[in-house]
Amino acid sequence: MTASLPEVIKLEPFGCEIRSVDFTQDLSPEVQAAIHTAFVENGIVLVREGIPDNDAHMRLSHCFGEPQPAVTKKLNSNENPYMMMLDFDPAKNPANTYEVDGKRLNHWLGWHWDQAFVPEIVRGACLRSTMPAREGGVTGWIYGGQAYDRLSPALRARIEGLDVVYKFQGAQEKNPFGYPWDVKSVNRSAEQLASLEKYDAAFPAVVHPLVITLPETGRKILNLSPMHARYVLGVDESESADLLTELGDVLTDERYAYFHKWAANDVVAWDNWATVHMACGIPEGVSRGARRTTISGDYRLGRYLDASLDAASYRERLPD
Repeated sequence: MTASLPEVIKLEPFGCEIRSVDFTQDLSPEVQAAIHTAFVENGIVLVREGIPDNDAHMRLSHCFGEPQPAVTKKLNSNENPYMMMLDFDPAKNPANTYEVDGKRLNHWLGWHWDQAFVPEIVRGACLRSTMPAREGGVTGWIYGGQAYDRLSPALRARIEGLDVVYKFQGAQEKNPFGYPWDVKSVNRSAEQLASLEKYDAAFPAVVHPLVITLPETGRKILNLSPMHARYVLGVDESESADLLTELGDVLTDERYAYFHKWAANDVVAWDNWATVHMACGIPEGVSRGARRTTISGDYRLGRYLDASLDAASYRERLPD
């Protein structure tokens, strides 16, 4: 059993790094509790080059809660349904390619928190690099608590109690708030287009609050996911667009982001209720390998826009 408590090193502008833990061995309840506390207090937890295999990855994941299989079942390992396989070889796999500010990138994703297009929100995730990209491949996080603090008192008061309507939008160039202006799809195939249409049909519109309070800390969070956001519920269309543009600009100010350049066996775990994240993408022709676990949990504040819909019945329909 691991005897000593972990060393917790603050990152800038937020987050922490965990040191002095051997994840190849079972962890004591005290060590697990200390890592969990670091997670809820800091938003992200980094372990540098300390997670050599899937067993160590699962030990770390259990510090944050119970893992759950990914919704997209075809990505889950046959040996371990809780482990997502995120390997990419451009010679073998079709890529979602975008031109972002004039640069072509595979697997680029704008700022978001996970599952904004469904009513039930997972608590977090642990992402591990098994084969870092030789170029690019950086991932970024922003803490929604700091973003809330950057709002003026008048704007905080204005958004208290407001909700945002989200609808699945897999075409990144069509997400208007908190995104770069110059995002273009490159050579989207008929198969990729059909997949986007299938997902769009599978996910009815949902509603999430603009502000949440973290249960463990009482910290208020600007709870906007720029990806999939459509409009503020009950607000004039023009006013809604202006408000989401303003909030998106504050939230995604990259001066306040932590960007991680991966080394092999690094893991970053993030609190999905407190942070947004993005994948900065990799240049065309570049490979990378990664594994991810998803931590279960739901803040129980999301709902379908259509009150007659039942979350459980739609969960069975999610497409692979």
